[in-house]
Amino acid sequence: MEVKNSFLIRDLNLANIYKLIHKLGPISRKDLADKTDYSSATISNHVKTLIKQDFVLETKKGTSTGGRRPVYLKTNPEKGYMFSIDIEVNQVKIVLFNLDLKIVMKNIIPITNKSNSEEVIDNIFKEIDSIIAERDLNVQEILGIGIAVPGLIDKEEGVLKFAPNLTWSDLKICELFKNKYNLPIILENEANAAAIGEKDFVYPDSNNLVYVSINEGIGCGVIFNNELYKGASGNAGEFGHIIIDRSGPKCHCGNNGCWESLASENYIVEQVSENNNLTKKEIYHQAQAGNEEVINVLNRTGQNIGVGISNIINSLSPELVIIGGGITAIKDYIFSDIMMMVEEEALEVSYDKSEIKFSELENLATVYGLASLIFNEKLVFSK
Repeated sequence: MEVKNSFLIRDLNLANIYKLIHKLGPISRKDLADKTDYSSATISNHVKTLIKQDFVLETKKGTSTGGRRPVYLKTNPEKGYMFSIDIEVNQVKIVLFNLDLKIVMKNIIPITNKSNSEEVIDNIFKEIDSIIAERDLNVQEILGIGIAVPGLIDKEEGVLKFAPNLTWSDLKICELFKNKYNLPIILENEANAAAIGEKDFVYPDSNNLVYVSINEGIGCGVIFNNELYKGASGNAGEFGHIIIDRSGPKCHCGNNGCWESLASENYIVEQVSENNNLTKKEIYHQAQAGNEEVINVLNRTGQNIGVGISNIINSLSPELVIIGGGITAIKDYIFSDIMMMVEEEALEVSYDKSEIKFSELENLATVYGLASLIFNEKLVFSK
């Protein structure tokens, strides 16, 4: 890390104690010692350091069990902040989190010219600058910036390799943000970030899960043995390009009948717009109004989603499949069709051990995942 601020803290024991207070607080020093291998003296010394650096606050006193009343500790949420930037196809979510991983501000800016990446990035910079000014933040208070994109990335180089629905390629996105803010930058695929968000904030005890992000395209984030599975290229999880119908429509990847060409929101718009010129939002309103033609398209989409999920269950045998993205807006119209196909096509031995749910974090799973990544990867402690 090049940025020289209060987050350059490199003591592992200090970090462990801080994160334990973050997870379990308010908690007393005695309870901290009981839950770790550290001595009471070590706990006391490290807590003193954390309080002095303003990372930890003393709060209320507990009930005495014979000696002094214990003083409870909690982390200071205003010690630092982090930005999560979720670049979607038609809009960008810009969310400011505090160190308690709570949302402080959330703004959405439209993408009016998605083919012009320079314009989109410049608008993101303007919005970040506006939030920093509005909150009266010092850049040294910012732990890092997380960026999620709907496409293939080279995480080590910080490059967005290809985002087909944005028509962006070979964009040195981390370099652009680093040059602007000189802060730690994390780049991640949006489905991977969402998988981490659901895992860390909703299903911490689930060790094997797949997050299926269905928007204009389909991407998947895979948590395998409690860790994000990335594969040799770093881009594992492109289940949107499994072929479910060789005679299906041409996909932008060059193949015919890919899952995302038959089960994404783009598929819905294309099917309905053969006879109408409706937006996605208008189509969903038509379904709510009882338009049978639209509902039939949604039912068919649900069945196609179910085929893809069956392949995931048969291949990976996850304990949990989470469906997220814009498609959750019509979950009531597609869930029974999804389950019908999964029950028909998934192997019973794997299906019996799997659960299918819609995202609890809904359209914020990705930004929560980015905040968790920044917190865990960029908060490094020193005395």
